[in-house]
Amino acid sequence: MDDITLMAKLESGETIYVSPVHRQTYVEHVDKDNLGGPTGYFISRQKGTSFEVLAKAASLDAARTLFGMLVSGQRGV
Repeated sequence: MDDITLMAKLESGETIYVSPVHRQTYVEHVDKDNLGGPTGYFISRQKGTSFEVLAKAASLDAARTLFGMLVSGQRGV
């Protein structure tokens, strides 16, 4: 899996990220394994000190598509 991170700061003050997650980070931050494990690309957002996983994509292409939908129409991307 490529070690790629996409990031965009939105006008709302949120930051959207797409990146793979290290297995240990996954174990520490996912309460229930309802995301199918640490393999894939995670789409998440941060606003202030709040961090939340929005979605998981199985491939980089799918992750880029979701990222594009989330940030389309935003300036400063």
